[in-house]
Amino acid sequence: MAVVHLLGGLSQHTGGLETIEIEAPRVRELVMALTARFPGLDGRLDDLAVAIDGVIYNSAPYQKINVDSEVYFVPRVSGG
Repeated sequence: MAVVHLLGGLSQHTGGLETIEIEAPRVRELVMALTARFPGLDGRLDDLAVAIDGVIYNSAPYQKINVDSEVYFVPRVSGG
């Protein structure tokens, strides 16, 4: 299962868990699984970027997640 790391205070919505193992084929399904398990996360992940195995995506709903992936939800980075 993929390992999801929740940083920046998101763990207050997961009962203190900062690392969660979840199986999902894409980011979209991962977010749905997380919010089903932890309703307090609903809407809180929408404005965040997703880093999958070290690659950051600002818009990632259809990015593939491997069973051994490391996934981080991080603030979006904008360029100028």
